[in-house]
Amino acid sequence: MTETCFRMKGTTLTSIVLEIIDFDPDVFESQLEAKVASAPQFFTRSSLIIHLQKTLSATEFELLIALCRRLQLQPMAVKGDVAELRPVINDLGLADISQSKTSDSDINTSTADAANQAEARQTGAKQAEVGKNTGNHNKTPSASQVNYSAPEVEATPAVPVLKPAKVIMRPVRSGQQVYAEGSDLVVTASVSEGAELLADGNIHVYGTLRGRALAGVKGNNNARVFCQSLDAELVSIAGQFIMHDTVKGECWKKPAQIYLEEDTLRIEALV
Repeated sequence: MTETCFRMKGTTLTSIVLEIIDFDPDVFESQLEAKVASAPQFFTRSSLIIHLQKTLSATEFELLIALCRRLQLQPMAVKGDVAELRPVINDLGLADISQSKTSDSDINTSTADAANQAEARQTGAKQAEVGKNTGNHNKTPSASQVNYSAPEVEATPAVPVLKPAKVIMRPVRSGQQVYAEGSDLVVTASVSEGAELLADGNIHVYGTLRGRALAGVKGNNNARVFCQSLDAELVSIAGQFIMHDTVKGECWKKPAQIYLEEDTLRIEALV
């Protein structure tokens, strides 16, 4: 009997999305080089998703990818305005994810289902009210109307399904990645430089937070990062991030919390 040679598994991969608003090769290279130089430990060899917000020719697109690779970034996928570029994308060994059904702020299935059910109930309530106003409520409903003719059922808001927090009771070493899907992440030890924490909810570190901490990775703007000693390479909330140089301040190597306020990350001391 032949043994299985491989298995396929889903995974969570932290990638940088590079949005191309305009493309002048010289200006683009200069600006991207400065950005990479501002945090080489984060950007160098990082995977990249190219989001084209304007149409590029095949020659411009090839140059764009070449410039990214020259600066040691690793483009792996493309989305956006790619209709005329699919042959070039394939030739360059990239993935076209422009037709992907998931957005940047992915929604968990249970929440989406609950939202759809709530919307259906709201639609039914509205249709029932219209029937009353037009005098049609005494008529026998058709088969297509039966599912929505329940005026006595009030619409209720979607309730997200919450999972218990994922608790890690050992240090998170360099190169390790820990992801808490649909819940908070709690680390009772320290997090080393080069390690990565990800959570759909909040992140709590009861030790020194080095490495990277990404909370609210599916778009939860209310997520927060808490730690006993802030020494992080990168902190992100719902896709908004700050780097090591910005993290340094009055809360450096002290208890702190990081949260999102009007698209700006705030760092406050924990007292």
